[in-house]
Amino acid sequence: MNLPPENRDPLDSFIDRTLRAQPPRGAPRTLESRVFAELARRAALPWWHQSYAHWPAAVRGGFFVLSALAAAVLVAGVFLLTRDVAPTEFAGEIADRFAWLTLARDLAATASGAALAVWRAIPPLWLYGGVALIGACYATLFGIGAATYRAFFAPR
Repeated sequence: MNLPPENRDPLDSFIDRTLRAQPPRGAPRTLESRVFAELARRAALPWWHQSYAHWPAAVRGGFFVLSALAAAVLVAGVFLLTRDVAPTEFAGEIADRFAWLTLARDLAATASGAALAVWRAIPPLWLYGGVALIGACYATLFGIGAATYRAFFAPR
């Protein structure tokens, strides 16, 4: 705060004069040498280890073009997958190109049906008990980890 001299506290003025009279402090020699060494190391890095702004213009342009192509392929793929085609027609096209997908689909349907039948046969109380048991195991593991940390690594 810049107050006129008549409004300043005398202690404030004394502290201000005392601090301004102090010589500027330089950095320790070891810090200065480490900073300059790090600056030299960073300047010697190859361009691909530096930030994007330090890349050569041709490489940045190529990266932009390749990124744009990847984005275009992604958008085109999403468009083709979400077009208004009946799911059975789409599955038929894929099945014609990849006959093994039909077998994989049938196996997945059989496995999912069997898994669903087993899942429905388990009583809900068992499922709740299993979730509670898993939670208790995690709580125990957390407690053991905290006790180990406190016993061996915590500051005393």
